[in-house]
Amino acid sequence: MLSLLPDPDPTIAALARDLDRAREASYPLTFAARRLAATPAHPTAVCDALAAELGYQGLGEHWVEVPRRIAVKLLTHLIGGELAYPAQVVPPARARELARRVLDLVPHGARYFTNGAISGDFALYEVNGQEVLGWRSISAAPLDNGLVSVGDKRIVFLWAEDSP
Repeated sequence: MLSLLPDPDPTIAALARDLDRAREASYPLTFAARRLAATPAHPTAVCDALAAELGYQGLGEHWVEVPRRIAVKLLTHLIGGELAYPAQVVPPARARELARRVLDLVPHGARYFTNGAISGDFALYEVNGQEVLGWRSISAAPLDNGLVSVGDKRIVFLWAEDSP
């Protein structure tokens, strides 16, 4: 049984406010963090559980695991721009700083999962080095993309939904 617990860490609430303020000129991002009662044996099951709690559908075996360096790029793109159009919403340096704060919530050695490649000026590669083409939606939006970071004690979810 998976146990997702509230996470009262004040840095999470502060980061949520900063993400909302940075993105106020565009659609909001869904951001959430939960404590884990135990280290998950199957990280994708925890991704599915948090996605469901937040009103999304899980992907089961279709979550795409990416290395941390790709996770940084993906988060920076999601925070800094829009999915449907090449529009800058948050200045690049600020987007990188916010992306690093999101990833700092889980330790190095965490695992990172996404639903695939939607847009951006970089290629997306799985942890085994294969390029990712396309995506599987977890929402009803025409376009959605995000990252779920799973550590030993915490899971962090940042998701964008956009329409062309």
